[in-house]
Amino acid sequence: MSDAVEREVDVIERAMRERGLRWTNQRRLIARVALRNHDHFSAEELLDLCRQEDRAVSRATVYRTLGVLETAGFVEGLDLGPGGKRYEHTLGHAHHDHMVCTVCGAIIEFVDAALERRQEAVAKKHGFTIESHSLRVYGVCSDHARAAHAGTRRARSASG
Repeated sequence: MSDAVEREVDVIERAMRERGLRWTNQRRLIARVALRNHDHFSAEELLDLCRQEDRAVSRATVYRTLGVLETAGFVEGLDLGPGGKRYEHTLGHAHHDHMVCTVCGAIIEFVDAALERRQEAVAKKHGFTIESHSLRVYGVCSDHARAAHAGTRRARSASG
């Protein structure tokens, strides 16, 4: 395990203890595994990864710990509707936004400086101070848009 991940786990531990929350070996493992993961993950995937290291990790502990980590801002959850929720850790990550495919659940991260400037300008116009923000755009990814378009062409050809 990298020293950077261990330092980040220590940051989370200090924050949890300062909030008066219990910090157990299982919570430490859950945080460590989440921080090592650089993909978006579900709670069940995190549980499976944790159980590779400690079979005793419970589903309830993973879900509770993810909730605590999300509330504290160490992980961010992305609601995929019926596809469930996926998470990513935020420590050491630059701000970015997300596009989520409503067909397959693909998550596309993007950074758009012009969009960020526009948000800041709108906030300033309204006398609003932005503390943080999260932008999620829901739609259809290019793979599924092409498939839908091809299906529409085939249907028109067959009917016409």
